[in-house]
Amino acid sequence: MKKYFLVVLIVTSLAGCASLKDFPKVLLGTSTRDLESARSNSIYQDYPYSKAACFDAILRIVNKNKYYVFIQDPARGLIVLMSIPDFVDTTEVGVFITELPKDQGVRVEFSSQSTPAKRAVAKFLFGELSDFFNKGSATN
Repeated sequence: MKKYFLVVLIVTSLAGCASLKDFPKVLLGTSTRDLESARSNSIYQDYPYSKAACFDAILRIVNKNKYYVFIQDPARGLIVLMSIPDFVDTTEVGVFITELPKDQGVRVEFSSQSTPAKRAVAKFLFGELSDFFNKGSATN
């Protein structure tokens, strides 16, 4: 039985279902490949704050509003949200925070295979981030 499982595992990974590097993540359900590829159609807004300030603000906002944070990776500037209100619980929305050149702040991007979910999260978080930063809750 073990040999059969090993053969299936090797054939599946070599057949193109997933790259060898990404295969364990796909198997465990933590791959962000689809969110990365959907970034070409992301919704974004730029903020004159640090990556850390935006990352922390987004986490505070989503935790307060009962979103499920599936993945948080501050080094990559990545937050993956699930349990989006009015959408299937397994719908993922990726939040990518990237530094802009020459200390111009950061870009906050929303990416998802679900355009309506991406739009809903972006609309909500853009409004909440503006309120958060206008209240002076964060520093550069």
